[in-house]
Amino acid sequence: MLLALTGGIATGKSTFRQLLAARHSFVVFDADACVHELLSADRPAIDAVVQRFGAGVLGLDGCVSRPALRSVVFHDPAARRDLEQILHPLVRARWQEQRGDCLASGRDFLADIPLLFETSAEAHFDASVLVAASAGTQRARLAARGLDPATMEAMLASQLPLGEKIARATSVVWNDGTPAALGRQADLLLKRLSLLQPCRT
Repeated sequence: MLLALTGGIATGKSTFRQLLAARHSFVVFDADACVHELLSADRPAIDAVVQRFGAGVLGLDGCVSRPALRSVVFHDPAARRDLEQILHPLVRARWQEQRGDCLASGRDFLADIPLLFETSAEAHFDASVLVAASAGTQRARLAARGLDPATMEAMLASQLPLGEKIARATSVVWNDGTPAALGRQADLLLKRLSLLQPCRT
């Protein structure tokens, strides 16, 4: 099974990924973690970002500061597209390599890709799962993270409308409720996909 997981900002996608991984022996790919690695340890990626956005996006450690970069790209659609053109091919190459390894070995693959539909990557998977929440819940969670309202609204506006994502997803998980409710949805999803089983070591 090649399963893609996606969701809007602050919908609980990462939490749901952890719930799925705890219930089934997936090989897991996390696109956000991949981006963090690229911006902190991949010299060609760092150099490309600095060349486009300037040394002001660098932290004292010489790595790209994600908060500094975010403050630039989420207020400038053209800048955001430029960043995506730098990072998306690198991230895509990573998950495609893992996907190929899983196909060859017969293992189940779970790829957490926030911009799954925006990059038309869902065609490479057997099924796609969207973790969604109301806009009010998203804003409350973002505010709890300390984001300022302008950045918050820019981040929400940068994503595909929820209705379009729902229409394109194989399954939808709604996360306005409790952690227990989200766990029950993880069980239901794996049962539907015939994947509910003890994790193999």
